[in-house]
Amino acid sequence: MASLQDQLLKSGLINKQKAKQVQTDKRRNAKQKKKKGTVEISAAQLAINEQKEQQRKQDLEKNKEIQAQLAARAEHGKLIQMIAQHCEKDYHGDVDYHFTFANKVKRIAINEKTQQSLINGGLAICALNEEFYLINKEAASKLREIDDSVLVSLHDKVEISDIEEEDPYAEFAIPDDLMW
Repeated sequence: MASLQDQLLKSGLINKQKAKQVQTDKRRNAKQKKKKGTVEISAAQLAINEQKEQQRKQDLEKNKEIQAQLAARAEHGKLIQMIAQHCEKDYHGDVDYHFTFANKVKRIAINEKTQQSLINGGLAICALNEEFYLINKEAASKLREIDDSVLVSLHDKVEISDIEEEDPYAEFAIPDDLMW
């Protein structure tokens, strides 16, 4: 069986010169591919490569989301552990201490020593899972670094010397019987 080129020559569709030119071009292209080391990639292979790249990007995004969720869980666990370690146990008493939480006024019954500590900033109130805990100031500062939304009430101690000294009305007394 003769090649297609031979059949085309016999039928007169191409001449010998054109046939030689095609053979020469084929050899040149083959040599160039060999020298450059390039391989012609088909459209199907390009589509497969593109699909693989998209899949890799989707996997990276999913992995980032999972890592973020794991980090959030770890932070929440760290909060629970810190609160459990640093919460005050002996604070129950007769004095009602009022504070705001979620735009509502809440109260807890505490003793006077705990009340003074809360007022002076030695203790803070934190909320976790709708429960309130009293923790010391150092633990409260660490909790603030992790998640500020956990702290409900933390007072900074205000010294009298911190009040502005150049108050123009400081020397005037306020009368008790002032009527408006």
